[in-house]
Amino acid sequence: MRNLRITVPAPPSGSPPPQPGTDLDDAGLSDLLVAFYARVGADPVLASYFAPLDMAAHMPRIVAFWSTMMFHTGRYSDNAFKPHLEMRGLTAQSFDHWMRALEETIDARYCGPNAERMKTLGHRVAYSMQVRLGITPFAEMRDE
Repeated sequence: MRNLRITVPAPPSGSPPPQPGTDLDDAGLSDLLVAFYARVGADPVLASYFAPLDMAAHMPRIVAFWSTMMFHTGRYSDNAFKPHLEMRGLTAQSFDHWMRALEETIDARYCGPNAERMKTLGHRVAYSMQVRLGITPFAEMRDE
């Protein structure tokens, strides 16, 4: 599979990078997720799933989803599972790459309870998506 790039919106201007040792907060989600999806766009396993999306238009929904999951802001009320039904060919390996990219992006920018919680929630989201899509989760495949 060739390496496709997805275009993600630039981080808001004037947003200072997080300081070492800083924990994630709601204000940092947008920059974090932009960096994460830039990494996804460079991943040879994941890029093709996201290339057809207008990430600039989709990013506010992704940020609202994580804001609601992490900080209970109630900004997201849509169906997060539905768009994944249209991503044909997803595999356990796809979710494993997604999870590794998420963890690496978080670890490069943040540390603390919220950063750890986002990684834990990421695992739960990935596991749930796989089960709902009828995919044996990657972690279960490794245990066999």
